[in-house]
Amino acid sequence: MVTNRRTTETTELERHNKKLRSLASQLSLAEENKRRRIAIELHDRTNETLIYSIIKLTALTKSVPDPALVESLNEVGQLLQQLAQETRLLTFELSPPSLYYLGLEATVKELTDRMAEKHGLKASFKDDSLSKPTDADVSVLLFQSVRELLANVTKHSQVRTVSVNICRSDDNIQITVQDDGIGFDASIINSGKKAEGFGLFCIRERMHHVGGHLRIESDDRGSRITLLVPLREG
Repeated sequence: MVTNRRTTETTELERHNKKLRSLASQLSLAEENKRRRIAIELHDRTNETLIYSIIKLTALTKSVPDPALVESLNEVGQLLQQLAQETRLLTFELSPPSLYYLGLEATVKELTDRMAEKHGLKASFKDDSLSKPTDADVSVLLFQSVRELLANVTKHSQVRTVSVNICRSDDNIQITVQDDGIGFDASIINSGKKAEGFGLFCIRERMHHVGGHLRIESDDRGSRITLLVPLREG
């Protein structure tokens, strides 16, 4: 009787956890869809309007004879160019268009380069160039996970170098994010008491939802986080 009850409770808990993983992934995808809509609006309306304004202003500046006015117009043009650049950066941070047009590998490389430049890190990116077919939703969840892992890296000033490696491992896509920081207690993933612990917990749930796996290795010489997800069949 006791064994049956425990078996029933275990089954019920597994079913509940599965529902939670599914809900967490659905929320992540819904958030990404909203981000993408905003990013498209920024690109198609705001950024294109800024570019058109810069072109018109440049043409106007060439026809103005007053040097003082030309200088003022050039200053306005520089401000518009700066705003256009910031808009492009915001578009990428919201939902990078390259994820849908160029693929996961190219977008992760761009993300790695941007993170390194912004935070003064030495970064490397490797891709084995093998075919790694994944569904769009899986690519989104993987990109979100890598973005969160790199964000965690930038929070620790002890980190000087970070590497991101994407490769095909049998019928799986494998992504490894490694740094040379001071490491952390890997058991925090089960507690979620710290912010980074909760983040890793969420990543693990995303991986489980798509039939994947999260592996954590960490000591005082650095951390190595590996994402492993089955490739799309056929």
